[in-house]
Amino acid sequence: MYHTLLLSQVPLIGDITARKLIMECGSAEEVFKEKKQKLLRIEGIGDSVVNNLQHISSADHEKVQQELDFIQKHGLNTYIITEDNYPKRLKHCVDAPIILFGKGNMEWNVPKVLAIVGTRKASSYGITFTKQLMDGLASVDVMLVSGLAYGIDTIAHESAVHHNLQTVGVLGHGLQMIYPASNRKLAGRMLKKGGLLTEYMHEIGPDAINFPSRNRIIAGLSDAVIVVEARKEGGALITADLAFSYDRDVFAVPGRVGDAASEGCNNLIKQNKAALITSAKDVIDLMRWDDNQSKKKNRQEKLFFDVSEEEKFILEHIQQQDMIDIDSLSAKINIPVSRLSVLLLSLECKCYIECLPGKRYKLV
Repeated sequence: MYHTLLLSQVPLIGDITARKLIMECGSAEEVFKEKKQKLLRIEGIGDSVVNNLQHISSADHEKVQQELDFIQKHGLNTYIITEDNYPKRLKHCVDAPIILFGKGNMEWNVPKVLAIVGTRKASSYGITFTKQLMDGLASVDVMLVSGLAYGIDTIAHESAVHHNLQTVGVLGHGLQMIYPASNRKLAGRMLKKGGLLTEYMHEIGPDAINFPSRNRIIAGLSDAVIVVEARKEGGALITADLAFSYDRDVFAVPGRVGDAASEGCNNLIKQNKAALITSAKDVIDLMRWDDNQSKKKNRQEKLFFDVSEEEKFILEHIQQQDMIDIDSLSAKINIPVSRLSVLLLSLECKCYIECLPGKRYKLV
């Protein structure tokens, strides 16, 4: 962990470059041991980056040690991108952080993860809709991800806690504090089932520049993002755009024409970046979350013809799970996502499986 933390602090090295270095060298520790000439042969790595890697200041080493002490003192969880406990959905995003810090009891690889985001200045319409939405989603046991900000985020988290659903707040600062301070008690209640997550070291404050960056984590953790009330510009729209770029499903709640508080949502729908929803049932139907276990138990065993042994192996596992996303299937059967994508496309062309929103698959 020490070298991963150290790598995250090197100037000119962002998450994409850091991940590339780790993949090429084998580990964060080996990145610092690698010879200059080999580092320079890595695409995108120049003299300035290598110089920064080979001239780490004593202050940077001290900063990393202080972070390790804070992690140990407060019993925090860490998630390193090369380790198995890293959230699988987020791991497949090209700009995922190489390390995350968490507090609470979070189970990442659950079947249904939903993000709800929106304006900090929520209207009574937005507040009521968010509560009704969470009331309806409680029946399908979703995990709720949001940003613990004022407004829609707060209402979504509170509703999740009320329904005893797992909920995670992704922060734009370190775990030394809670921002806004008015959400400290809510954050404490979230720790029982869910918790807090951040990419920032503990002493980093809630600087404005941090929040657009943290929105990629909200989008990357989720199967789908719902935008409830958003103005023409703002963090909720950044999250929606990121989710769209990650091939996640995006939903938006429509508002009145001319209502500034809903202009962002209406634009997402108009630009075909988001599907219009008016209830929890819409989300459940569009995400195909209404399938129940009885369907799996009553399904008659199918015979598979004209498929390779590898394809048959995949089909049998999909049949056992009834419906499964590509990341979970890859982890379960130990086939890389790149190879698995090709095989799934072949099976889809042969009409054995159907691809659902969120890259989930089920038998036809």
